[in-house]
Amino acid sequence: MELGISGKVAIVTGGGRGHGETISLALANEGAIVVVADLNGPSADKVQKEIAVRGGKGMAIQVDITQARQVEEMMEEVEKQFGQIDVLVNNACAPIRRVPFMEMELSEWMNVVQVNLTGTFICSQAAAKIMLKKGKGRIINISSFVANLPAAGFVAYSASKAGIEALSKTVAGELGKYGISTLFVRPGVMETEFTKPGHQGAVGEKMLSSIPLGRFGTTEELANLIVFLVSEAASYINGGPIPIDGGKYSIQF
Repeated sequence: MELGISGKVAIVTGGGRGHGETISLALANEGAIVVVADLNGPSADKVQKEIAVRGGKGMAIQVDITQARQVEEMMEEVEKQFGQIDVLVNNACAPIRRVPFMEMELSEWMNVVQVNLTGTFICSQAAAKIMLKKGKGRIINISSFVANLPAAGFVAYSASKAGIEALSKTVAGELGKYGISTLFVRPGVMETEFTKPGHQGAVGEKMLSSIPLGRFGTTEELANLIVFLVSEAASYINGGPIPIDGGKYSIQF
C-alpha cells in the first residue's frame, strides 16, 4: 500500500522524547519532513539529529506551546522553510502524577490544563491558518482512555483529555469543509521507560485485568497508528475517538 506520506511536512509537539520521539522517527522513516517541537530544546535537537542520520529531513524547534506568540512564530518559520504544513500531531503533555482531588493545588491544575488543552487549541488554530491556504491538512490530537473513564487521582489530566476530545470534534465539524480533518486518538495504557516502574506488582496486575489482550501497548504501536492516520489511506477519517487500548473495559464473559 502506498501511504503517500513522503514529502509531507509534519509538526510533532512534545517530539523530543517518549511517544513524541517515536512518532517523529516513524513519520521520518516514511519520508515525512518532520519538525520536532519541544519545550526542551536539547531533546528536540537529539531527535532531529537521529532523523538526519537516518537520511530524513526536518528541523528542531524549542517552543512553549502555551505561549501563542511562540507557536505563531514556529508555524511561520516552518512555512518559510518548507512552504506548507500538512500535519500537526498535538502530542505534548504536562507531567502526569497521581494527586487526590482535595490535595491538588490550583497551580498544578492550571498547568496541566494549559499545556494539554490550551496548548492543543493554540497549536491547532495556528497550524490551521496555514493549512487553509492550501485547502488541506490533518490535525491529530492525542487523548487518553481517561477522557471517557476518568481515573481517581488524575482529575486535571482526565479533564484536560476530555476537553481535547470535545475540541477535536468541534474543529473536525468546522474545518472539514475546508479540506482539514481533525482526528483524536484515545490510547489505553501504553508502556514506556517512564511509565514502566508504575506498572509493576499488584498495581500492574490490576491494570492488566481490564485489558482483554493481556498486555500494555507500546509507544511503537501508537506511532504506527499515527503513521496510518497521516497517510492517504486514512483520508476519509475525521473526528474520533480512534482507540488503541487492547480492548480495555470491553465486556468479558
